[in-house]
Amino acid sequence: MKEMNENFTNPLPQKVEYDLEEHLIYGKQKGWKKVLEWILTICAWTLLLSYIIYLVYGVFAVDNGWYLPEFTIYNREMIMEIRKYFFILFIVLLIFIVLLILWKNYNLRRFGKLHRRRFRPPVENKELADMFELDEKMVEKMQNERYILLETNIVPEDLGIAGKNPKEDKYEDEMEEYHKQKYNL
Repeated sequence: MKEMNENFTNPLPQKVEYDLEEHLIYGKQKGWKKVLEWILTICAWTLLLSYIIYLVYGVFAVDNGWYLPEFTIYNREMIMEIRKYFFILFIVLLIFIVLLILWKNYNLRRFGKLHRRRFRPPVENKELADMFELDEKMVEKMQNERYILLETNIVPEDLGIAGKNPKEDKYEDEMEEYHKQKYNL
């Protein structure tokens, strides 16, 4: 493990400047839609919280002999049925926890001593210069400068992204035809 830490250096150290406001989509929503959304949200939360509160109070009421009011869908039978499900789910949860602990210990004993993964060595400036057919000074400049203006595309054509954008070519052709027609050329 110590060996991996010594060999690993982050090949791309960078600080990400991320502005969430640039990625949010703001749209105008009609007033009646906002009101309907708020009403439905409040109703859903009220129903959910009333169910949870009745369930918790019902469990204590059944155990201690307290008064338990019954409503249309909330009653004593529901509380008893849900208690059975919760007990079964608790037993299943305990079984899964024990199985996961056993599996973790098995994997630790069998594979814990192995160190098969190796990180790739960091890319050197010479390799980058060879790949993009640049000088090493230019590679260092590109790594150190914040803004760089490139006169030509440095991405090799065999990487598949170096060609011109087909949309730009189409747009230029359309503009050329438009000018020919407009000025009778």
